[in-house]
Amino acid sequence: MTARAKLLGSVVLAATLVFALAGVQVADAVEVDSAFWDDDWSIHEPAINAIAAAGITKGCNPPDNDRFCPDRSVTRGEMAAFLVRAFELTGPNDSAFVDTTGHLFAADIAKLAANQITVGCGPPEAMTYCPDDPVSRGEMATFLIRILELSPLDTGPFVDTAFTVHRTSINAIAAADITKGCNPPDNDRFCPFQPVTRAEMATFLKRALDLPAVLNRLAIRESVSCNEELTVCSSTISIPAGRSFLVREGWYQALPATDAELDEFESATTDFRLTFDGNAVTTTLTTDSFSDRTERTWTSTPIKLTPGVHTLIGTWRWDGATNLTTTVTITSS
Repeated sequence: MTARAKLLGSVVLAATLVFALAGVQVADAVEVDSAFWDDDWSIHEPAINAIAAAGITKGCNPPDNDRFCPDRSVTRGEMAAFLVRAFELTGPNDSAFVDTTGHLFAADIAKLAANQITVGCGPPEAMTYCPDDPVSRGEMATFLIRILELSPLDTGPFVDTAFTVHRTSINAIAAADITKGCNPPDNDRFCPFQPVTRAEMATFLKRALDLPAVLNRLAIRESVSCNEELTVCSSTISIPAGRSFLVREGWYQALPATDAELDEFESATTDFRLTFDGNAVTTTLTTDSFSDRTERTWTSTPIKLTPGVHTLIGTWRWDGATNLTTTVTITSS
């Protein structure tokens, strides 16, 4: 695998096969196509898809808007847009803040101020909003309790909030199950001064609005184990009997790339192969070109599960050489 070539939808190479449940509603989740291609490795993907489906986010790279930039910090301007869309705030398009005139999010900021969700970023006489500054997790908590009209709480579960003015807001969103903390599995810290990422904000909004998780994938990444070289991996997953699933995996080639890299990437022996209970599964290859990458994706035919224990094996080959093999044990009942 060249330095520029990456496996699609993976957290450790492609140790996580990507399952798309075929026409199945899972628990409180609904199934849609993924809104963005750059969140496939994020634990926040169901929440990101949920706020996209609700019209709260449009993406981070207009006009294409096929990316969400999950790890990027949320700016105060973006926060205003998220909240205005999420809670359908109305109001004037102009505000008294002196630093938002002509800003992309000026109208959203004005509505946020008109609804008394923000008083700005400095002393009242300064009349500034700081639209391009990042929002801390503590500030985000205060935005949310104002818009949700939650009562501040003096006590809470976190050990690192004593010295922030947002302490009572953080305690309130914890009590409302909007946050669980920043250091799983202990989750005894909130990291109030840390910038909130766009992915985290998606999860905060999903919980605040009680949106259904939007699962276009049933991923196995949480239980995967691999050898030290990350060439052989295994995992287990449960899918109810009678349901169908398909597997979608592949590679992307970041651009620009050398002719040699493209030749390897486009080689017929750079592929993804799949077997189910020892039988080869038919896959269809699609190739998509974008401004910054080329993708080759193999999508399997739907596989319907009967009761029992099944073995699914995915093999990624790069220019004829096996790069990674993942074995998934599927229990179906």
